[in-house]
Amino acid sequence: MSRKIIEVHDVEAGELAPYSRLTEAQLRSQQGLFIAESPKVIGRALTAGYEPISFLMERRHVESQGKELLERCGPVPVFTAEEVVLAQMT
Repeated sequence: MSRKIIEVHDVEAGELAPYSRLTEAQLRSQQGLFIAESPKVIGRALTAGYEPISFLMERRHVESQGKELLERCGPVPVFTAEEVVLAQMT
């Protein structure tokens, strides 16, 4: 399976807007989306039939903590960076 891994260098990149610039209310009302942040919640959402449009995770989790979740989702884009970069979004 081919997974699209996208290295994030600029947290202001347009494709990261759902993660960095929109509130949960805006995501739900404008786009019918929500953000799930923990592996446990993401796993439950997948089991319930929700389909992710992308993932955002620390680079170290792509092949460790997040690997099982990613394997359940097919070729969904995975945005990744070091923790110090992702911390700029919060």
